[in-house]
Amino acid sequence: MLNITTEDIAKKFGLESVPESVKRLSQLLGKRDASTEDFANLISQDKDLTERLLRAANPRAESEEDYTTTTVEDALGRTGMSSALLLAMSDPLIRAVHKSFALMLKIELKALAPNALDPLKEEHVLGEVSFSGKATGLVHLRLPKAFVPLLGERLLNLAAADMEDEATANDVIGELCNMIVGNFKSNLCDAGLTCKLSPPKI
Repeated sequence: MLNITTEDIAKKFGLESVPESVKRLSQLLGKRDASTEDFANLISQDKDLTERLLRAANPRAESEEDYTTTTVEDALGRTGMSSALLLAMSDPLIRAVHKSFALMLKIELKALAPNALDPLKEEHVLGEVSFSGKATGLVHLRLPKAFVPLLGERLLNLAAADMEDEATANDVIGELCNMIVGNFKSNLCDAGLTCKLSPPKI
């Protein structure tokens, strides 16, 4: 029997390993006797997760100085344990998006605050993949329609004329969705949150 870890597989195929904080959070969630203090202590050890949780608990604050909820324990009381796990899992999803665009499309994405984004005004396409099981959710990938020919060229070496066929364009967008959400699912499973993916909808 081979002794291969999920970390070995992640390295071989360029996937991100699930963060340690996510593994430990999911283990704590599985314990019936875990207290809010246990969760708060664990989250406090992860600076990025702490920052995201405090930001979520203070939705109207424009800066940290405006926070009315300032401790992890109070933030957990306000947002709930499942919100903390969701925030922890957003990191692997963001990494999956960045890595897929960088490796497959040779495009470096830049993170922006949600309020810094302009709404999509031009025609766009939406790819959707749901997952269900111990973790349940929906991932949307929204792209400007003008981006689709570049996606086909870089992902599958297709000419722009090939991408005018709606079925071909949908297949290419679905392939990108599968890569991103497949990477994310791998992280969920590593954290003990086994789930199944739906076929992509465009």
